[in-house]
Amino acid sequence: MRRTQQVARIKRKSTVGQVVMTMLSVLIMFLAAFTALAVPVPTQRNLVNFVDNRVRVGAQALPVKAQEKVFKIYPELKSAPPAYRNHYYCPLAPAAVVVGYILGPALSALAVGIFLFLGLAGPFFGVHAFAGGGGLSYCYEPGFGYLLALIPTAFVAGMITRGKRTSLSQLLGVAGGLTVTHLCGLMYLFGSVLVSYLINGNSAALSWQPWVFELARNMTWYPLPFDVIAAIALIGIGFPFRWLASTLSAPDIARSASAAEPNDAVPFAAERLESIEYV
Repeated sequence: MRRTQQVARIKRKSTVGQVVMTMLSVLIMFLAAFTALAVPVPTQRNLVNFVDNRVRVGAQALPVKAQEKVFKIYPELKSAPPAYRNHYYCPLAPAAVVVGYILGPALSALAVGIFLFLGLAGPFFGVHAFAGGGGLSYCYEPGFGYLLALIPTAFVAGMITRGKRTSLSQLLGVAGGLTVTHLCGLMYLFGSVLVSYLINGNSAALSWQPWVFELARNMTWYPLPFDVIAAIALIGIGFPFRWLASTLSAPDIARSASAAEPNDAVPFAAERLESIEYV
């Protein structure tokens, strides 16, 4: 006679595994903070000049015989390459997005929070998490709002992509996370100026206050296209780390569904029921 009994499988997350993945995510934030890439300013004219410059430089670097053939067809490539403007790009926002994708909302917010704490309090202990040195004086920097926004960025990206592996969820996670980053950053930027005006009147108490709109352009409009590209690329690279984070768990524990209390709380995991047949 065959009978079927429902057995609950409890998947418990390993505390050690969670700590390891959280520390690795803090390391990712450190690496992003000390990464500065020279990228072209994303305006239409500048991007055209950038592409033109790269094409002409590439053509002029060809061997002599190849150059002759290319210049015969495109004689304009002989002229000097046009100049274009660069700015330095730091991929902190994409790093926060990929940390949210790897760890999920809660642990990713914790990891980014640890990174920010080390950046603000670390100089007292000889730890410099920010490229500019860090310290409490960062609170008066125009970009500090973008740093604070990294916590909700990771949380939102983790919430959107939690338990999902589709390309759509990944793109939504990127869009949601980066939207939070730049909205919070702009709110802090303009809010700090407003508070300064309310307290000090027309006097510019903040050294960067007269250039607030230029700073908003430089911190949101210019890096945003590169944030999107970098976040999508990092999520693709980060999939193995997400798999690693999901597999760092203790072995499943089976128990009879009839013996389980209906209100049992199982931390860090959901239960799934499996049918086990007895002969």
